[in-house]
Amino acid sequence: MKASYFGPMGYSQRHLFPTTWPIPPSYHDPETSVQSYQEGMEECEFAEEMGFEWVSFSEHHYSGRIATGNPAVMAAAVAERCKKAKIAILGQLLPLNNPVRAAEELAMLDNITNGRVIIGFLRGTPNEDQVYTMNPAEGRGRLLEGMDLVIKALTEPEPFSWEGRYHQFRTVSVWPRPVQQPMPPVIVATRSDDSIQYAAAHGLGLGVSFVPVDQMAKVVEKYVGWCRDAGWQPQPDQIVYRGSIYVAETDKKADEWLAGLKGPSRGMAGPSSVVRAVAAARSGEEFDLRNIIAGSPTGDVSGRGPQLSFMGGPDTIVKQIKTFHDQCGAGVMDLFFQQPGVDHGEVMKEIELFGREVLPRIKEF
Repeated sequence: MKASYFGPMGYSQRHLFPTTWPIPPSYHDPETSVQSYQEGMEECEFAEEMGFEWVSFSEHHYSGRIATGNPAVMAAAVAERCKKAKIAILGQLLPLNNPVRAAEELAMLDNITNGRVIIGFLRGTPNEDQVYTMNPAEGRGRLLEGMDLVIKALTEPEPFSWEGRYHQFRTVSVWPRPVQQPMPPVIVATRSDDSIQYAAAHGLGLGVSFVPVDQMAKVVEKYVGWCRDAGWQPQPDQIVYRGSIYVAETDKKADEWLAGLKGPSRGMAGPSSVVRAVAAARSGEEFDLRNIIAGSPTGDVSGRGPQLSFMGGPDTIVKQIKTFHDQCGAGVMDLFFQQPGVDHGEVMKEIELFGREVLPRIKEF
């Protein structure tokens, strides 16, 4: 099993943010922001030094907690510091982006890194639909068409035109070509049947984020079955789990940290009514404000951080990760260390502890 360090580049004073999304720009201080990015890149560099084989980035908007509106820009900066680790874009939000532009960025990044890029296709959380005023009901169709277009743009050796439902291009001729041929490895981050089937039919990997192990196991079971129907079997690196982690010297110290979090800094409350309305529109359901239930399993759409997937001392963390390996076949753990109330120095200590006490053991799985 491999470990991946998720680089959210969180603003160091994020514990002072309101519990709403989006975060008002008035909370931004340029000096603090510059330092926060430097600290985030230092964390990625140290993770590589401690044995993490991937570093990953995701597209999120209007939030200082995951401050990577353009993950390709962030990945290029980190790639100049991390010379060995895979650079995983997990991912660009295809429903919001021009797929040809996304393909150009990915191909250029694969050249900058000399073939270390891993591509992630992702729809995104419901609040992201509001960023560029996209019709939520179109998101699934835009994702599927966008994946088709990016794959063709990266692999087609001659210029071509594109006439789709959502995108029309007279000429597509992406330059440069990827170093990895025919294209870099691809992970589809999803729990939706149509996207799972798409990944299986196209020989692509699967990514699942921030869900309990039993839920992931059900998703992976579908995926593996559809891969079998398509005539192939996924490799361990093609099943990725992104989870949130807090590792301490002992279980007791981890429990003490959790008990010390107060109020909104836990970052574990449910999404806003506006975001829930968008989520309902995505699925074609009606939305009734009276039906709001705090703590709904909609996911982390409030921008305040996910529920913890892994917490405890090294022995406990190893057991928890092994469960995902044994029950889900996960071969890569993409780990979010920047928890509420945890500063840069503490994150660095966690990376060191994980690299020293956990990583050598999970590599044997």
